[in-house]
Amino acid sequence: MKTILVVDDDKMILRLATEALISYGEGFNVITASNGQEALDILNSSNIDFVITDIKMPVMDGYELLSHMTRDHRNIPILVMTGFNTPGLEKRLKQKGILHFIEKPFEINLLRKKISDTFAASSKGFIHGFTLANFLQAVEVEQKSITLRIKSESRVGYLYLDDGVLIDAETDDLKSEKAAVEMLCWNDAHIEILGMCRKERTIDTPLMPILLEASKIKDEKNESARPHDDELEEAIRLAEGHHFKEAQAMMANFLKKDPCSFRGWLWCSRIVLSVKSADAFLKRAAKFAPQHPEILEDLKKFDLSKKKIKARHVRRCPFCWSLIEMKSLRCHYCKAHLLIHNQFFTCLGEANQDILEKAVERYTRVIGREKNINAYYYLSIAHLNLRHWEETLNLFHKTVKLAPEKKIFSDQLRRLLNHMALQSSSDTFEKEKPVRKKATSASDTDTKKKKILVVEDSPTTRKVISITLGQKGYDIIEARDGLEALSRLNEESPNLILLDIILPKMDGYKILSIIKDNELFKNIPVIMLTSKDGMISKWKGKRAGATAYLTKPFKPEKLVEAIEKYI
Repeated sequence: MKTILVVDDDKMILRLATEALISYGEGFNVITASNGQEALDILNSSNIDFVITDIKMPVMDGYELLSHMTRDHRNIPILVMTGFNTPGLEKRLKQKGILHFIEKPFEINLLRKKISDTFAASSKGFIHGFTLANFLQAVEVEQKSITLRIKSESRVGYLYLDDGVLIDAETDDLKSEKAAVEMLCWNDAHIEILGMCRKERTIDTPLMPILLEASKIKDEKNESARPHDDELEEAIRLAEGHHFKEAQAMMANFLKKDPCSFRGWLWCSRIVLSVKSADAFLKRAAKFAPQHPEILEDLKKFDLSKKKIKARHVRRCPFCWSLIEMKSLRCHYCKAHLLIHNQFFTCLGEANQDILEKAVERYTRVIGREKNINAYYYLSIAHLNLRHWEETLNLFHKTVKLAPEKKIFSDQLRRLLNHMALQSSSDTFEKEKPVRKKATSASDTDTKKKKILVVEDSPTTRKVISITLGQKGYDIIEARDGLEALSRLNEESPNLILLDIILPKMDGYKILSIIKDNELFKNIPVIMLTSKDGMISKWKGKRAGATAYLTKPFKPEKLVEAIEKYI
């Protein structure tokens, strides 16, 4: 469930907004603050997914709060509400990157729509398979307004684009065009879309000259690098892909040529499974670079591992490289869960975020250069530890498709789907009609030909349903609202419809009545999906012609059972 922070000094507005959001769709967790300072304290101590704020408030006004958020909480989408819509307000908000605002007094449905629009505009995503230069050119062509977070090893930077134009950049102590050129020179840059563009323009140079300058500098750096450094980099790439034997052989050959390389000894210490050898290699690395941050951190990891490890057989944490026991469910150093287990979802959010984000970068590089099932799996788990639900679902689904014979991946995906479905009681009602029994051997072949139209405005719920049913061989057609549903219905002729009740533009009851009034579609089974579990809702669904009624959150197996009765 997403958490929304509502900031306003008007208690009536706080109460109305809270009631409207808690009762909407799958519901939100709502926290309130009466001024900007109080809101800032909450932002610094809680996980907030969305902020709705007034402008005129005591102690700290909305503009100052927005300035703090632009600097320290730039990933959180913002909706501004105000009763003072002056001609310059929209321009001033846009300069701060705020593209969505609502005037007070407002209608509840309009507030809900604005929140949906803002969430959609700022949804996060990770870009795989593109160089930074190529992706910037694609953004320029599509004229997108977005913020990009760029990461490479321990460095982080931001690029700001407005209508496809690069307007600002920052990394470390660099700003503007120099920062952009610097990031374009980074190796294996990891790209994350943050959504909103919240900067004034400081870069006047067009994108192409910046790309050419960065390419020139990068070529000069590559020419000046020592020839055998390539061997070290290749060994590190092998280690990142968990090809440890090949990496060890190449690393040993490299260290014969350059025995004083602290990076060589550091990586040697990370890929051996002997505690004694790891200790010796790490001490050798520390001898050549005793104050290097990575070496100091790895020394801390090793000291903790020696205290924690009791078993004889050990392995490496796939996220921080710590030595851990073979049967460990969780790393004692970075606190990341290593697989989905019974207690996984009760203690999410405790892992070291910096380490996990570096692991995401690493495994993204790996899957960009090779088909590596383990990298896909660990990338999925890293995103899940970071609570990046959409990325986790997509990656887990791909992992299972790449290795359908490995039951552990299917089991992990099933656990994830069960949890997400229950978060999005599982009772159904059925119309008085004979239950169609599941066919025997031929049914699996028939199922693959069946089409199901899923009408649901929640992207997460649609994804859970699509993956669950896709694994059963069904062909899934998705629609976000009533109008799109009716359009897809005409195009696809589905065998069954899953229809949410609470939808934008046109609710499920209205869509159902249109379907049942149409001679071509009236016999298609319709299962209603809703978070409202009440007799009145069930009665309305039956009266409108629904075949069955499934209450969210539901278990995926309940959904499959309900579908198999009518298709």
